[in-house]
Amino acid sequence: MGVSTRVKQYAVKAVWRTLQGEGAWSGRAAVFVRFVGCNLWSGYEADRTRDAERSGADCPLWCDTDFTKEGATRFTAEALATEMQRVGGPIRFCVLTGGEPLLQADAALIDSLHAAGFEVAVETNGTVTLADAFTDVDDTLVPPDWIVCSPKLPEDRLVLEHCDELKLVVPDYRPEDYTSFAERVRPHTVGGRKRQWLWLQPEDGPRLADATALAVETTLAHPAWRVSVQTHKVLGVE
Repeated sequence: MGVSTRVKQYAVKAVWRTLQGEGAWSGRAAVFVRFVGCNLWSGYEADRTRDAERSGADCPLWCDTDFTKEGATRFTAEALATEMQRVGGPIRFCVLTGGEPLLQADAALIDSLHAAGFEVAVETNGTVTLADAFTDVDDTLVPPDWIVCSPKLPEDRLVLEHCDELKLVVPDYRPEDYTSFAERVRPHTVGGRKRQWLWLQPEDGPRLADATALAVETTLAHPAWRVSVQTHKVLGVE
């Protein structure tokens, strides 16, 4: 029996040029890639309650992101990098998001994006290890350059080894429930001091006012945390 030479393809919902609206790189020009699929919610309205009960996560009840397969395009790693260059023009910072991008993104994709000159950030829910997602055929870890974790499950169910930013969507997710996991956030030197990027993101939607008040109140009581403002929505960009 011959060895399969089939090249992996990635199911991508959208590729677009915009500004990173949240976190440490807020305001930075970026190429976003939205991958199809999530392990917590199917993405379909009819499955919201079922998937919340199945996964134990609250996000299926309020998530408004479209990561379903309808209208998606399949790319090889090289073709996706080329498409991102076409869409982004001179921009060489990209954000891989979903859904849950670590279900598809892998070492081969990171290699292709690096070869195209991209600095690669990912946004993950923390339920897939970096080792599982980004170990190549030679057993070498080829991770993204920047990792943002926005957990939707209790910290004892998170397997992500480390991240550069931790973002909790309040009111459902709060600092006191993630004290152990917060220790996995890699510190970065800012102003000559080692600091962690810890964010409280008010949930958008009907609870926004109350969520914002809670985020501000919590940050004043726990100053290691910061309030994350969705600047792309303030600026009116996608």
